[in-house]
Amino acid sequence: MDFSLSDEQRLLRESLAGYLARGYDFDARRAAARNGGWRADVWRKFADELGLFGAGLSEEAGGIGGGPVETMVIAEELGRALVIEPYIEGVVVATALLRDAQGAAEQLRAAIVAGDAIVAPALYEAKGRSSPVVADTTASASGDAVALHGAKAVVAAAPIATHFLVSAKEEGGVSLFLADANAEGIQRRDYQLIDGRPASDLTFAATPATRIGTAGDAMPRIEQAIDEGIAALAAESVGVIDAMITRTVDYTKQREQFGVAISSFQALQHRMADMLTLLERSRSMAIMATLALALPPRERRRAASAAKAFISQALKTVGEGAIQLHGGIGTTEEIAVSHYFKRATTMQSQFGTAAWHLERMARDDK
Repeated sequence: MDFSLSDEQRLLRESLAGYLARGYDFDARRAAARNGGWRADVWRKFADELGLFGAGLSEEAGGIGGGPVETMVIAEELGRALVIEPYIEGVVVATALLRDAQGAAEQLRAAIVAGDAIVAPALYEAKGRSSPVVADTTASASGDAVALHGAKAVVAAAPIATHFLVSAKEEGGVSLFLADANAEGIQRRDYQLIDGRPASDLTFAATPATRIGTAGDAMPRIEQAIDEGIAALAAESVGVIDAMITRTVDYTKQREQFGVAISSFQALQHRMADMLTLLERSRSMAIMATLALALPPRERRRAASAAKAFISQALKTVGEGAIQLHGGIGTTEEIAVSHYFKRATTMQSQFGTAAWHLERMARDDK
């Protein structure tokens, strides 16, 4: 099978990589992580100058005719540059949740593509942080009005969001709701994850909301959106792993012991070769997960979970190797590899742990 990119996809990768190399400075990224975890001007440039937010969407969904492969290309470059802005949550997962919905959802999709809205999916709860099926948040309807009651945990991008997409139980099953971030009854407990990204724990007390889609029938939509997020996260992980290896190899060529570069030590060469093998295997898993998004639900779930489980372990192994080969300096704030390691650590539990995804694969086999 031919996995090569089209001319348009290569151009997308090259233009994004070039922009990030010129305009996404590591020191500025560090400053952003210390001051809220994002930069509004960068988000606007992604939307206006690069057209990133519509590049992975079909024309029917308000994009420019792209799809999962374009999303994969974008996510990998964002990972390689350690971009802190919430592309996967605020664009990939959010637009997937809103796909095919009409009315307010259609208008919000357009606002996301234009960079005017930041939508934070609120799908996980403290009792089941790896599983979106665990939903104790409820929705009560009175006529056309709907009110949300409950809590969501570790909602990435919530402190900067304009809207929330919230899963909640109704009679008949789980539904999806759109709530304005400034709506009454919402309380946020804001914090930053170890990789610098902003997040919140949310509570809803009679919060007004609008239902997206059919009542009680949101789980297929939510599972599809999360699997699309996992495929994008897998691609971002490939960029993160690649960057950690590149920086580690460069460092071992500069650091000397006994009068020679430590890159000449055979044991360290074997270590870095193992890391490179994990990179290539992770790239294959990311491609598999991306291409599987068009398959029936069972096959799509298996591919997404397999990629998530494998790449989570690869992130751990390569991250720990990069830090160890850097020595003590690898843990300092001034060295980029420490920030890649923090992002790699967070990614291991994002959208569910490796253990949970292995269990999901086992459940699908029964």
